[in-house]
Amino acid sequence: MRVIGGIWKGRSLDAPNGRDTRPTTDRVRESIASSVLSFFDLSLEGVRVLDAFAGSGAFGIEMLSRGAESCTFVDAGRQAARTVSKNLSSLSARPGSFSVMCADAFKAAESFAGRGDIFDLVFLDPPYAMPAQEVSRLVDALLSTGCIADDGIVVYERAASAPPLDSARLIPERTKKLGETAIDYYRIGAADAA
Repeated sequence: MRVIGGIWKGRSLDAPNGRDTRPTTDRVRESIASSVLSFFDLSLEGVRVLDAFAGSGAFGIEMLSRGAESCTFVDAGRQAARTVSKNLSSLSARPGSFSVMCADAFKAAESFAGRGDIFDLVFLDPPYAMPAQEVSRLVDALLSTGCIADDGIVVYERAASAPPLDSARLIPERTKKLGETAIDYYRIGAADAA
């Protein structure tokens, strides 16, 4: 696994051992990065990213490499959190541009509100066994606490056979299928539309 573009292009990344983590392939990450750049008019300057089921941290690292202001990496697995930290260290990522949390995504969402965190881009790549309604609950929790910017983007990676997210404030923008993987892109709708 490697960084696809930006200042760390070509650099290798470690992945956590075992079957608990399913790293996003280079092909899928490149497709997501291209779409995300088009949403943000080809510049990630000032963009604050949440990589909510981080695994190796490859997605968030890709965004940092391409110019995102910051990324918060969250994973419930200790080994995954250690791997993210190791990858960031090996890249000499700028201190203050990232934080790594070993926590359940729902617990992390509670802490974001208390810290005043707001994200412009939220990437969700949960285990494929996690039901879409549970992931939708996480998005609703982030929205209800104001942790996603009003003009934010949510990217959801899922099995192509699984349903998309169902949240009143998520406006579907597009879905792209790559083999057995589907990537859904959403914009945030107005609160009074909920």
